[in-house]
Amino acid sequence: MIISAIGFFTDFKKAVQSLENFDKIYLIAAAIFGFGNDFIKFFRWHLYIKKLNIDVSFFTDLKVFLCGLAMSITPVKFGYTIKNYIIENITKVPFKKTLSATFAEIYVDFLILSMISLFGMFYLQKISTIGLVSVVAFSIIFYPNIFKKIFLQLRSILPYTIRKYYSVIKSMVSFFSIRLFTEVVFITIIAWISEGISLSLILKGFGYNVSILKTTVVFGFSTLVGSLSMLPGGLIVSDLTLFGLLNFIGIPAYISLPTTILARICTLWLSVIIGNSALFLNRKAFFGVEK
Repeated sequence: MIISAIGFFTDFKKAVQSLENFDKIYLIAAAIFGFGNDFIKFFRWHLYIKKLNIDVSFFTDLKVFLCGLAMSITPVKFGYTIKNYIIENITKVPFKKTLSATFAEIYVDFLILSMISLFGMFYLQKISTIGLVSVVAFSIIFYPNIFKKIFLQLRSILPYTIRKYYSVIKSMVSFFSIRLFTEVVFITIIAWISEGISLSLILKGFGYNVSILKTTVVFGFSTLVGSLSMLPGGLIVSDLTLFGLLNFIGIPAYISLPTTILARICTLWLSVIIGNSALFLNRKAFFGVEK
């Protein structure tokens, strides 16, 4: 359906020909850097787990994190809470105690993607009043201390399903001491740059040299838009946004189409495959399932 929708704007024959001429060596490198986004974020997750004083080894925690990638396709990646369930299974630490770590992951990603998008509006010189106000407001709201104050003010009128997680959100905000917040922001920026490198390498395989800064902005903004759509994995919305932005920076439609497909394979779908493989390999250790 996504390909059909984009097909209205491009020449499928040229797109297929460009794919046939694609330098495959760049695909391997793009996959490495594409998965690098998630692998780098493991160190952020591990910092949170250490902050919560959870007794779990580095490599066990890595396996838990990899299992969570199976849920990358879920809306806003809320499926990552499977990691909290696994931690509870192997350590007996209550699910709700570690839930703040997952909330913090999603929170920081939104914050950094908002900042990347704001920077991108100026860098790409495509600024609309509504877009600028929206991204600035979103960035301010998600600044830790401001976010906490807003939540406290609105707590009494928020739905019960949100209010009952107040202690989790309070714990999440406590993560953001100056030192820890600086560390996780640095890790997150490097992670998203890795995804930008992946997109740059794919374009290189098609013969187009696009700066890593520009591809990071393009991929970051399309990911943010897809996440806000609340669709699983940002499907359709992220794809169309990425395709449109590639066109905007001067990449022909017949190149933008296969680039979008390969970029999503090297990032989202590769993570889902690795995550499901990790779940299968660790099914007995984490869930007591033999088959």
